[in-house]
Amino acid sequence: MVTRNQLPPPQQPPLLPTEAQCCKSLIKKLASGKQTIRDRSLRTVLRAWLPDQTTIPDESMKNLWQGIFYCLWHADKPLYQSDLVNTLSAALQSLPLPLALQYFSAFLFTMRREWSRIDRIRLDKFYLLIRRFLNGLFEIMDGGAWDLELTRRLVGVLFDGTFLCGDSGSGGVGYHVACVFVEEVRRFLPLRKEVLEVVLGPFVVVMGVVDDKVLVGKIKSCLFDVLLRNGKRLVDVKKCGSECEEGDDDVVVLGSVALCMEFGKRFYEMGSSPDCCQGNRKVIFALHKEFLQLEKEMLSSGIEVSIVVPELVPMCSEVAADEPKAVSESKKKMKKGLKKCSKSKKDADVVVNHGKKDEAFDEAMTSDLRQEFEKIASETGPVEDEVASVCEEAEPVSVAKKSKKRKRGNKGVEQGTTVDRDAAESSSLPGPSVEKSTKRVRFSLENNVVWKPHYPLPPRDLRLPPSATPRGSAMKKGIPAGPVRELSCQSKKTKKKAKPNTRRVKTIKNLK
Repeated sequence: MVTRNQLPPPQQPPLLPTEAQCCKSLIKKLASGKQTIRDRSLRTVLRAWLPDQTTIPDESMKNLWQGIFYCLWHADKPLYQSDLVNTLSAALQSLPLPLALQYFSAFLFTMRREWSRIDRIRLDKFYLLIRRFLNGLFEIMDGGAWDLELTRRLVGVLFDGTFLCGDSGSGGVGYHVACVFVEEVRRFLPLRKEVLEVVLGPFVVVMGVVDDKVLVGKIKSCLFDVLLRNGKRLVDVKKCGSECEEGDDDVVVLGSVALCMEFGKRFYEMGSSPDCCQGNRKVIFALHKEFLQLEKEMLSSGIEVSIVVPELVPMCSEVAADEPKAVSESKKKMKKGLKKCSKSKKDADVVVNHGKKDEAFDEAMTSDLRQEFEKIASETGPVEDEVASVCEEAEPVSVAKKSKKRKRGNKGVEQGTTVDRDAAESSSLPGPSVEKSTKRVRFSLENNVVWKPHYPLPPRDLRLPPSATPRGSAMKKGIPAGPVRELSCQSKKTKKKAKPNTRRVKTIKNLK
């Protein structure tokens, strides 16, 4: 048989990675242990991959959030953690609305699933993540002008993912949302009454339906107790007829919400409905009683409280009309700036003049001190071999030039020509008559004043510095102020040597 050469099979082109494979590789890189790999993959997901997607399966979004969760898990240092949290929450506003809702719901699902695995060291950064995402949800509502349908849809996603999810062991997410809800929504208040009913109304339903007593207590203490407290303060302020201070904006805003939303009626309806849990009725009827009493107190005092929503005025139409005014105002500012510069120059001249006056004052003060020192020295009289006048300026004495070589015979001449400070200051010792040098010695109290111990000390306010007083470690030893005296060395007491005890040992004779 004839063997035929078989041709090799045709080579197929290499398969391109599918979208699912790219997604899996990105998720693995998000959970990497190296920060550079995590940052690069997160940048790719949030800036390139995620905005290009029109629809993402729920399972893929949950897997993506699993990688993002471990990306934040590995993040260290508070500044880096806060930057990463801000980046993740900012993506909520940049995405289209359907994708943003899916992104937010997957975030809540991941936090509920992983909440029991978070240790206490990493808990703070996940608390911050929940707070930032809640603020981002309110930003989306505010961007939509608080439309009722949009607000109802977003609030439904929030409540279904936290309070009404029914998962056991994931209550910490709902607890933290209930604690920070008032703080985050306060930035956007006041709102219309219809919007407040959509935002705050579901909390009354949650308190009646949920079996978790801890969650009921969190909602009561962090939301409705805060509204009650501010409502009572607002009623007291209105009764006194005084206006609230500048720092009491929360009293006006939150107090008006508590007085206008008719929470007493809502709590009564929820507590009397068959869907309410029996264990929560006591708390609900207690809140009904407090809100009803607050509303009756407002009606009896004749106070009218309403929620005032500021209207936004468009500024685009006024820009063209205000252009000439802006130019004129800029010219006026330039003129004012030139006037300020001229004033500043005058002020600088005044400062220079004041500096000259201060120098003259210092010179006058030193001359007065010099006269007082001379009076004190003249009263005591000069002592031999001492300084005649303490404050007398030393006359500069120039020394004649000599040859570099020294000789033993010129030793006496050198002693005559060398000038000592005490000999120069005293007038009794005549110095050699040589020409005066051009160098002038300026008087300063710190350098030229020398006080000898045989002269009486001047007053304490004139003594600069007290040279006769002991300094340094001598003050620690308790040496009194005054002239330093040599202390006689005390003879050391010699201890007598103890005589050794010589015990007589009785010799015992061996009895034979």
